[in-house]
Amino acid sequence: MEKIVLEYVEYLKATKGISVNTEMAYRRDLMKLVRYLAGQDIYKADEVTSTNLTSYMLFMEKQQLTNTTISRNVASIKGFFHYLLKKKYITEDVSDCLTSPKVERREPKSATKEDVEKVLSVPSGKTPKLLRDKAMIELLYSTGIMVEELVALRIQDINMEMGYLQCSLSGNENAYPIDKQALKALRTYLKSGREPLLKGRDSDVLFPNISGKKMSRQGFWKILKGYAAKAGIKGTITPSMLRHS
Repeated sequence: MEKIVLEYVEYLKATKGISVNTEMAYRRDLMKLVRYLAGQDIYKADEVTSTNLTSYMLFMEKQQLTNTTISRNVASIKGFFHYLLKKKYITEDVSDCLTSPKVERREPKSATKEDVEKVLSVPSGKTPKLLRDKAMIELLYSTGIMVEELVALRIQDINMEMGYLQCSLSGNENAYPIDKQALKALRTYLKSGREPLLKGRDSDVLFPNISGKKMSRQGFWKILKGYAAKAGIKGTITPSMLRHS
């Protein structure tokens, strides 16, 4: 079954465009199942029964895995068996018996008001990079948008006159009001920072990186981490914490 697992992962990469981390998670989860089944002398997909899968659920619970981890495994297994049925490796989807355990949602962590003020105060210079960073951090804190939405913003997504931004990354047109402090940082950045960063490129990217191209979410995370360190903040402050503040 290991060969079919690898085939399935390649299928997901080709059709779903999954990330490297997601690819690794699918492969890891399904290979664990394959090894468990091999321990039960089951080596073919059409030999697996709903009882075998239920037993595997109990096995994971005995290992004291979290409900979140078990739920991810259930999703991986269900997706795999749907694929097996589609490709006619099996004639019945025995994974229908599986149900995910309830996952309790934890309150998102937020930064303290003092830490936020410290981070916001660090990028205070007049270089294009500092003006951009100041505007990005202020905008994230003001609107609460996700980092993926922040780095994907285009110049036309900002309505400076009415004081709001438009996000359509998730397929839904969502409008977010921008407070006065973030608007001020944006105006300064648009006046003196954006064009030098673009380096003559014809682009609608609102916040280009130092190469004049679209910034990555990892790139912004490094920027925020650097300012948190300069602000003398103990512990970690993430983009998620900032937007939930």
